[in-house]
Amino acid sequence: METKSNKKMSKWTFAALGLVLVCLASCFGGEKWTPKYEEWPTDRIERITKVRIPEYKVTKAFIGPSSFLGDFEDSLYIEFETMPSDELFEQIDSLIASGKTGWYAKDNNQYSYSTSWGNGTPAPQGEKDEEDRFFKLNITKGEKTGLIVYGWW
Repeated sequence: METKSNKKMSKWTFAALGLVLVCLASCFGGEKWTPKYEEWPTDRIERITKVRIPEYKVTKAFIGPSSFLGDFEDSLYIEFETMPSDELFEQIDSLIASGKTGWYAKDNNQYSYSTSWGNGTPAPQGEKDEEDRFFKLNITKGEKTGLIVYGWW
């Protein structure tokens, strides 16, 4: 004879099994599961880098592994809707000349921006000081492609 506690246990076991099956089906069933990358709208990039880049689309995303502490590094290959203007690069050159902006030129055509925050380093406007983050942007004069690298450290 089944007792009331046995009935409860079997209902909970059944519910837990059902939840596991739903989770597995959503991850592996039907469509191929692909990890989602973080969005970096141009206004967010402008707040951080102090320059307005053209709108872009992500052409390829590499979602890096996450450590047990949650640290990760992801890369987004991007293609601009329009060619970045000479004025944009003149603005970047001006920021480089002023110093302490995070911008630097690798050579006459390749430009990079790099910053990190958290662990006592203030975050850029609109970002959170308590998050240990980094952000990098690589663009090249005369090219419609670029690279965004970001993560937790």
